[in-house]
Amino acid sequence: MSDQPFRVRARYAKFGNLRFIGHLDTQRLFERALRRSRLPIRYTQGFSKHIRLNLASALPLGFISFAEMLDFWLNEPVDSLEILTRLQEALPAELRILELFPVSNALPSLQASLLSSDYKITLPEELMLESFQQKLEELISQPEIPITRRNKVVDYKPLIHEHPLLSDDSGMLTLEIRLSSTPQRNARPDDLLVRLGVDPADCVIERIRLNFSIEE
Repeated sequence: MSDQPFRVRARYAKFGNLRFIGHLDTQRLFERALRRSRLPIRYTQGFSKHIRLNLASALPLGFISFAEMLDFWLNEPVDSLEILTRLQEALPAELRILELFPVSNALPSLQASLLSSDYKITLPEELMLESFQQKLEELISQPEIPITRRNKVVDYKPLIHEHPLLSDDSGMLTLEIRLSSTPQRNARPDDLLVRLGVDPADCVIERIRLNFSIEE
């Protein structure tokens, strides 16, 4: 075993029925896949050892994403294509590795450097551009946007960075929104949809990008 672990970063997609599994179950899927991969997996030290694995951010239930990130560590360098092939063979089809590459051990953790998340929300067909845009502008223009989460009131006003509303030739509305995603200042798009009178279950919500303070 090398004294210096080999750190690997992967971008992965989560979609289909797997959009309904939670963060901890997603982590367990990766742990099982890494064990099955026969790669030289790095474990933590101490009495209760576990695989060194670091997911960037919890993806809420029902959301899809082709932009999720995770880090894991190996005991020795392995070719990236071999890692990708072995890991993907051990994962379910709806949890797909999109790219994979080594990164420096000196980089901060994904959670520590994550700043915000970009979401693409495909809104219900019956919504009209003018009326929904008016509701959106009225909400954003408020001095505060209090939202109750887990019995705590959070002001979403400073957590909303961008919010363009787009309409295609068929009249389908898409809201693209950038929200804060730090451990201290985390916002969810479904909370805003409820405030706008839209049922999140009637929308397709996709996380399209994670924005970090340090881009590898």
